[in-house]
Amino acid sequence: MANFAPFSPIFIFQLLGTIFCATVYLKKQYGENDLYIESWGKTNCSLNGIDIASLGIGRPCEEWPDLATIFCDGKILEAVNYWGERTLFMRDSKHFVDRPLLKDAKKVVEEFKTIFEVTEWNKFMVSEMSEAQVDKLAKFVKQNFGMADEALIEHVPEDWVESPSNFKKIKDKKLGKWATELNKMWKEMSKKMPKDMDKNGNQRHSLIYLSNPFFVSGGRFREFRYWDSYWMARGLIASGMTKSVKHMCQNFAEMINRFGFVPAGGRIYYNKRSQPPFLTFLVYDYFAATGDTEFLKEIMPTLEKELNFWQTNRSIQTKVNGKTKTFYQYRADTKLPRSEAFRQDVELVKDIADPMEKAKIWHEIASASESGWDFSSRWIRKDESDKENPWKLKNLMTTKIVPVDLNALICGSFEKMAHLYLQIGNKDKSREYHAKYQVFLADFESLFYKKEHDIWYDFNLKSGALNEAYYGSSTVPLFTRCYDTFDFGTAQRMFDRMEQLDKDNKLISHPFGVPASMIDSSQQWDFPNIMPPSQHMLIEGLRRSKDKKMEDKALEFAQKWVSANFKLYQSKQNCGRKMWEKITANGGKPGKGGEYNVQMHFGWTIGILLDFLVTFGTKLKLDDADGVNCEQKQMEPEPVIFPNELSDFRSQRLTEAQKNVEEINKSQKYWKAGIYEPLAMLTKEEFKKLLGVPMEKKIGPKNLQLKSVDDHHITQRDAKDLPDEFDVRQKWPECAGIISTIAQQGICGSCWAVASASTLSDRICIARLKKGKKSDKNDPKSHVSAQFTLEFSERPPIYGGCKGSLPNLAWNLYRRQVVSGTNYEMYDGCRPYTVGGFPAKPNRLDVHTKDEKSWKTKRPTCKKECVKKWIKTQYANQAIPEESFYKEMQSMPRVTETVLWEKKNWENEMMREIMANGSITAIYELYKDFSYLMENDKSQIYMHSTDESEGGHAVKIIGWGQDKIGNEFVKYWLIVNSWGKEWGMDGMFKIRRGVDECKIESWQITFGTPVV
Repeated sequence: MANFAPFSPIFIFQLLGTIFCATVYLKKQYGENDLYIESWGKTNCSLNGIDIASLGIGRPCEEWPDLATIFCDGKILEAVNYWGERTLFMRDSKHFVDRPLLKDAKKVVEEFKTIFEVTEWNKFMVSEMSEAQVDKLAKFVKQNFGMADEALIEHVPEDWVESPSNFKKIKDKKLGKWATELNKMWKEMSKKMPKDMDKNGNQRHSLIYLSNPFFVSGGRFREFRYWDSYWMARGLIASGMTKSVKHMCQNFAEMINRFGFVPAGGRIYYNKRSQPPFLTFLVYDYFAATGDTEFLKEIMPTLEKELNFWQTNRSIQTKVNGKTKTFYQYRADTKLPRSEAFRQDVELVKDIADPMEKAKIWHEIASASESGWDFSSRWIRKDESDKENPWKLKNLMTTKIVPVDLNALICGSFEKMAHLYLQIGNKDKSREYHAKYQVFLADFESLFYKKEHDIWYDFNLKSGALNEAYYGSSTVPLFTRCYDTFDFGTAQRMFDRMEQLDKDNKLISHPFGVPASMIDSSQQWDFPNIMPPSQHMLIEGLRRSKDKKMEDKALEFAQKWVSANFKLYQSKQNCGRKMWEKITANGGKPGKGGEYNVQMHFGWTIGILLDFLVTFGTKLKLDDADGVNCEQKQMEPEPVIFPNELSDFRSQRLTEAQKNVEEINKSQKYWKAGIYEPLAMLTKEEFKKLLGVPMEKKIGPKNLQLKSVDDHHITQRDAKDLPDEFDVRQKWPECAGIISTIAQQGICGSCWAVASASTLSDRICIARLKKGKKSDKNDPKSHVSAQFTLEFSERPPIYGGCKGSLPNLAWNLYRRQVVSGTNYEMYDGCRPYTVGGFPAKPNRLDVHTKDEKSWKTKRPTCKKECVKKWIKTQYANQAIPEESFYKEMQSMPRVTETVLWEKKNWENEMMREIMANGSITAIYELYKDFSYLMENDKSQIYMHSTDESEGGHAVKIIGWGQDKIGNEFVKYWLIVNSWGKEWGMDGMFKIRRGVDECKIESWQITFGTPVV
């Protein structure tokens, strides 16, 4: 590991420990002065202020009480998730709960209680841990937890052979060789339980014990996954590995006999939810491949037990044509954050006050996870008022949906149970299940089938109607045979509907396959991703339809998807030689979206490909196209040694940053990347908090009185009258001290407020200068308050304050009132910049309110947010006089004309405005490489070298110019940032001009005219 200069652990803790409870922040600032710290009480920030026990919700993992305290809920899980990414290099929540214990669970829990002096769990506040305690937490994890990736024992399946006989059906030589390579991957995915586990429950793992070898899905999924296993089994059968498939069936039977159902995966934290019930289909396919009637007799009662679970625990009654009928839905038995996604689940509901409302959302999340479609717009109530981001996970309504695919699975299971019972000679049971199938088939048709569209849809309990949108689930009834199989036109009519959808909005004509949906929601089970299970069920449904034309379509789709995966596998870049969890329909690259990165070496993709290669082997062929060009970042291997203290953490982060710097410098010539340590130390979530401009363009109220380009009746003019270089500081040197002020916004998405306040401060100074008045940079009244802007600007839904906003809302505020603040180096003026907590809904100030009493009722409280030095300087131990605040606000100039430009190629007019009146506010899209733009070389000009966007950022433009880089003259904007003087060119940077780099010339330009 590289050596870096020593840095104070206390400094690093202060740098990183910005996400504290307000009580900690206030105590640090004021001590125990009750004048400024009102009675807040202690809040457990690690769970957003709620105590799970107080919700009256049953706890998970009851069968493993000692392990539950570590892996399922409790302070250890909370502490590691709250502090883990900083001190433990934790990849994600799942990585921690997959790590094995090095001691018995009871000893680990007792050791935690001893180290942190825990006498009562509910009194231990994770978020108030000191830097010394965080160091102890790191040591505790290091001493008590092993390697997640090394917990299982490697295993070569007994029935694996290098050249399965079925592969002889594959005529294309390249595909035949590829099948052999894919077949080798079964050895990598086959595992056995650790030696220190047994069926009596003696274990130091979150794993659920299995008697037989099993297959992990791959990537972050270091355990069996229920419905993934079905498609892996299809591939295993293609590889002739029927004994491995039998072990799979036996393992699932163990789960059912133990829990009543098959958990979603082989971990104890999955014990409150299942996944789509494919075991009956799995046994059916195993029997079709082997004719093993003895095993069939043995497992049939277990298959019934699983179906009974769904009938008892996941059924729901609804009226169809006036008759009450029974159907099935996903409805997990938990209302707690998922252990494997603990941080995401807690973060999602942080703005919701009611604990029971949080629990409802967690229930919907777990239920969506049970569906296997985690997540998709299928389960989300669309927010019609939000045009940019209408598919929010907060609006999940999984339990209000009756899903067509689950009910088609139950329907198909009834039919297959009838067939399997007949094979073992139990005619009574066969007739019983055939009758169930016939009844349910009719019910199914009456609820889910849209005759006018000739396709099936989900049913929405809330609206009482079908959700008439295409999803891959719409084709599942064709796969499960939950339709009148004597109607040979069913598949053709369904396909006709898909062709019609394709004409309206591309669906089946994508070059690499059929996407999971036609909605781009940013979730993984939506466009543009092709999800292998949906692809397989569509193709198999068409193939078995007994319609020659549809059988040809099945071959066409199989050819398309197999070719896409082969080309990706052949890529010479990072995505090559691997099998991916999902690919994109429009690009043929590894999929995207969802709550985790796309996973590789994925079992269901391998299984389905092998199934297709054997099934269509005589007809599939490859063209000579090259591999897909892609740049896919590899998952970092689990570190052999985890950081012990914060100094170790620092060293790891800087080593990682150095690798990124080297990659950036190789990729472009315009600027030289370097490491700015305060940014390198931030976690990804913390860095995103710096970016205070939402990617949605329209988030604010519609009544903003800002003038546009059209309102000004101006057109883009040429640049003949414009100089090659210009700097506001040089034209108005008397204002240079104010213009050059460099803010440090802190871990807060306040850039929109800071940039706007700074721009207005410059323009006030320049406007005063034009009238012969000079401004003193040390006078608070020379600086517009960014804090005031942050607190009092109108807040759009879910945004505002440190959560981010747009500068146009700040300039809309400046039309009404302005207040002085600070130049970021002194604490003067009525609203110095002190990033802290802000009121959830700040009251709008009224400048016409003059009486003291009315003022107090309208203003948001400031006592908890201001800094000690300012209070002592201004008022000593007196109460804060509201009248002085009001008078200062009245004395500051307001803006009579506020302007918003959102137009491409407006470079020349931006330059003219800067020349005439001073700085302007701009926002741009910030890419990942921007955090490394810190080399203090004024000849460097930024251009993004990666397509990995982090969010939006607001800055102040103060001039322009051009530099020669190599043999090329490159134009640039001169910009003031808000990340402190140590970053970039003493807090500033240059970015390419005239090419709309990062949308800086087209996204949003704002400014105004102050009246002085």
